[in-house]
Formats: sequence, C-alpha cells, structure tokens
Amino acid sequence: MNYIIVSDIYGVTAPLVRLLDIMQGNTEVIDPYKGELQPLDSEEYYYNKFINSCGHDNYVAKLLNVFNNLTEPTACIGFSAGASAAWRAQLLTGNPHLKKLIGFYPSQIRNHLDIAAKVPCTFIFPHTEMHFNVDEVISALASKSQVTCNKTPFLHGFMNAYSTNYNVKAYDEYCALIKST
Repeated sequence: MNYIIVSDIYGVTAPLVRLLDIMQGNTEVIDPYKGELQPLDSEEYYYNKFINSCGHDNYVAKLLNVFNNLTEPTACIGFSAGASAAWRAQLLTGNPHLKKLIGFYPSQIRNHLDIAAKVPCTFIFPHTEMHFNVDEVISALASKSQVTCNKTPFLHGFMNAYSTNYNVKAYDEYCALIKST
C-alpha cells in the first residue's frame, strides 16, 4: 500500500519525519509549505503562516490534485487541517486508487458535515475541542456510511511533538494503528 501523509498547520517537521520512518511502503507528504522542513515555533505562528500561505480551500485543492493523479492503491493519513482537507478532497475525486482515509483531530470537519464518504474513513478525535462539541460532530459523522469515529482521552495535537498536547503514550498507540493500515 502507498501512503499520502497530509500534515497539520506545522508542515514538515522533525516529528513528522520520524513518523515517516515507521511507515512501510511508499509515502508522499503533502504540506502547506512546499516540503520545506519547519522549525519549532508556536501554534499561533503556524496558524497565521498556514492561513497566509495556503488556507483551507487551497489545501483541499492541492490534495485533490494529488488524489486525482494516484496510479496505485493509496491510503491517506491526515492530521488536523490536513485531515479536514482530506475529508473534503476525497468526495471530489473519482480516482478509485484512493482506498481509505484516516484523519486525526480534524477540527475543520465541523464545517463540512454535509459531505459523504466515498472511501472508508476513520476519524480519531480528541477528548475535547475548544471551538466545538466533539460528541455532536462524532454523532453527525458516525451516521454516515463508511465513516468510523473514535474519541480518545487525548487532546488535539497528541501525535505532534511540536504541540503542547503531544502525548507519547498516544503517539505510540496510534503509530501502531498507522503501521497496521
């Protein structure tokens, strides 16, 4: 299986590179910053950088282009803004090579609950989110065909060592899930 990893607002970071090292198979990283390794900085810095350099709609368009050009069976694993972009892009592609989507803490998905799943989608949500009720979003998504939602005891960003919510136990647990995909 091939993999597309769609980064969060931090882009390609040293922690993301470490995650890629555990992947088996071909991987391609999609990020907002043209693949340039990003230094450690604040979440506020990266949020502003993401909005000013890419934005959510452009991220979806960038990912849709990648999905449309797949030539082999591929799973997509997205994080935060990347997971939300993947949710929107999977609906727009007609490429049968996209086989599944795993999305970690896709907070912007709350604004796109009208979308259907064209491929099996698994979303891993944090225990709580500052801007919306996680349980309501899970309820709306879980009623959709091909969508599975899991709520963790962890917080948004638990897979990213740059995040203040990074959790090594969660990282290890979900890396095992990713490796089994």
